[in-house]
Amino acid sequence: MILIRTPDESDKLALVQADGPFFTTPHFDGYNAVLIRASRLGEIGRDELAEVIEDAWCACAPKTVVRAWLAERVR
Repeated sequence: MILIRTPDESDKLALVQADGPFFTTPHFDGYNAVLIRASRLGEIGRDELAEVIEDAWCACAPKTVVRAWLAERVR
């Protein structure tokens, strides 16, 4: 299994409730993260996976680094 951090509970719920391979368990109640079985990773498109990973990184990285990275992407 792969754990992917989410920015907040609403993002977690959106991923889990969508018709896709993301899920959670009671062990992760109260923790902003979703799980995915590695065997189902192919069910996620590259763009969706990139967005989920970028959101996870933005949730964990220092805010100044995130702001600089986002500003660079807009150019």
